[in-house]
Amino acid sequence: MRLINIFKNIIVTALLLSGSFTAYAQKPYVTFNHVALMVTDANKSADFYIHWFHLADLKNPFPGRPIRWLSLGGKMQLHLIQGTKQEVTVSKDNHIAFSVLSIDHFVARLKKEHMPYEDGDGHKSKLAVRSDKVRQAYFRDPDGYLVEVNDAP
Repeated sequence: MRLINIFKNIIVTALLLSGSFTAYAQKPYVTFNHVALMVTDANKSADFYIHWFHLADLKNPFPGRPIRWLSLGGKMQLHLIQGTKQEVTVSKDNHIAFSVLSIDHFVARLKKEHMPYEDGDGHKSKLAVRSDKVRQAYFRDPDGYLVEVNDAP
């Protein structure tokens, strides 16, 4: 009888575990895929993002069109679409953000390459510090889009 109870416990545990693994294996209803930016020169913008963030170039699924796709890691992408564009004027609340291992090293690189940056409130060569102690620097891409770099874990 004791042996039967042990087997029952093993079977119940196995069934519970297999059900929880199945729940985790299901594809989520929605996942982030990409962000697209209209730019004046797709190659110039791609060079900027590849230079500063070491993004990988992806194959353009629209041959003959001036579009560059870059990998943001995982299945996330940045699409740079060349076309007629009006001048970009954005507040700090409308931006793309990247986390880096060391904001100090990244800012040193900005300085070395004479890339102006600010804290997001217009204070040049300053970092913003959020209430959770994450430090942020903001700078602009070739089309004026605001780019945040932070040291969020």
